[in-house]
Amino acid sequence: MKILTASQIKSTDEFTIQHEPIASIDLMERAATVCFRRIIKLIKHDKKVTVFCGQGNNGGDGLAITQLLLQSGYDCEAVVIHHSEKFSNDAQENYNRLKEKFPQNISDIHTIDELKAKNMSSEVLIIDALLGTGINKPVENFLGEVIAFLNAGFKSIVSIDVPSGLFCDKTSLENKNVVQSSLTLTFQFPKLAFLFPENKNFVPEFEILDIGLHPQGILSQQTNLHYLTRTEISSLIKPRSKFSHKGTFGHALLLAGGKGKSGAAIISALGCMRSGAGLLTVHSTKETLNALLHHLPEAMSSEDKNADFISEIEKPENYDAIGFGCGVGLHEDTQNVLKKLLHYYSGKLIIDADGLNILSENKTWLSFLPPNTILTPHPKEFERLAGKSENDFERLEILKQFSIKHNCIVVLKDAHSAIAMPDGNIFFNSSGNAGLAKAGSGDGLTGIILGLLARGYNAPQAALIGVFAHGLAADIFAKRKSKECLLISDVIDLLPKAFKQINSK
Repeated sequence: MKILTASQIKSTDEFTIQHEPIASIDLMERAATVCFRRIIKLIKHDKKVTVFCGQGNNGGDGLAITQLLLQSGYDCEAVVIHHSEKFSNDAQENYNRLKEKFPQNISDIHTIDELKAKNMSSEVLIIDALLGTGINKPVENFLGEVIAFLNAGFKSIVSIDVPSGLFCDKTSLENKNVVQSSLTLTFQFPKLAFLFPENKNFVPEFEILDIGLHPQGILSQQTNLHYLTRTEISSLIKPRSKFSHKGTFGHALLLAGGKGKSGAAIISALGCMRSGAGLLTVHSTKETLNALLHHLPEAMSSEDKNADFISEIEKPENYDAIGFGCGVGLHEDTQNVLKKLLHYYSGKLIIDADGLNILSENKTWLSFLPPNTILTPHPKEFERLAGKSENDFERLEILKQFSIKHNCIVVLKDAHSAIAMPDGNIFFNSSGNAGLAKAGSGDGLTGIILGLLARGYNAPQAALIGVFAHGLAADIFAKRKSKECLLISDVIDLLPKAFKQINSK
């Protein structure tokens, strides 16, 4: 799914109006109807709903939603905030319709004192339809006061398309007045701002509603930003042939673990085998390999001569894919193992955790990464690799340029992990939840991607499938039990169900 800018979305709207063809007021009605159908699934019939409407097209959506709720018997009122001299044409039309049919259910507000005088209950469900995607400066004055009033006084706010006051395509860190929505119902595409942690207070949750924009109009919009869904991932999955054997699905080498960190190697190894690798050899310390035998007898082992950390590597060219870094530490001998690997191995490689920290201390080594090496940093690890940023939008540009410069794939792990490709494309993940914010999650992801690399997927495919499947397994667990109780071992145990869902096209 494409992630488009506000101007591209406007162009796609206009294309739809011209080529469907459909009147703009009817497209607004269609969008409002889709929102109405979702809203009524969120509330009981006796719930009081107040729709805050601006005077632009977002306000027009809100006025149309109000009319649909009233026609269906809901207790609903439109509060129209007169912050401008006039309405947009379609908003004016919907204002006139509502005023004619339900005059007692519309309030015209011109000052903050008038709004406060309404003495609204905090239990009311607020629909935020004040401002849409078209804003280009921070909200101030009367509208700013209204947004502050909403944020201070109400428990549940559903924003239409975008929380009012939030920029879609640039940082809003300096914006003092942005609606803190509980849920955003956004049209057709996710907005880039929704995917960044800096906006977590404004967009904790969002849902994408298909309003039927013209497919050709969408196709004509060019972007390097994408949002991963199950549909895209399913198209990448390769069937396992009836006549295949373990050699068909590759031999992976995992260099992981060390004194006190055997668990990292075990978790990663389990993820590798669960994601379909034919063979796996784990090279680690004796302590780690003894523990591995009890958890994963299917894996082969290679014992390092050092009892505390990895200090050697032999014949890396014998393997179809190699994973390095989970729990290995930063000893000089271990760093030399990675250096040797980068000089003598040209195959599929994924580097995580301490491997990334070693690269951060030896940045000249980045020039020796085999093409399409996969790096999987969390935000702090990425900062050490690529430098600091002022905001999430700037960090995204740094991520893009880093991937291009070093011809590598970077999985920047976050709530919506960003997977940057060397060609400049970036894919944001749609699966996963906060239950993954626990020790071992990254180790599991490394193993999953390693297994996919070994079994024959190219690096871009392995990164995309691995990240999505990892998150989907976590979602399956959270739906059945809870986010709080999630362990990475639960994720690995549910990988079969995740892959089954992905395969059910």
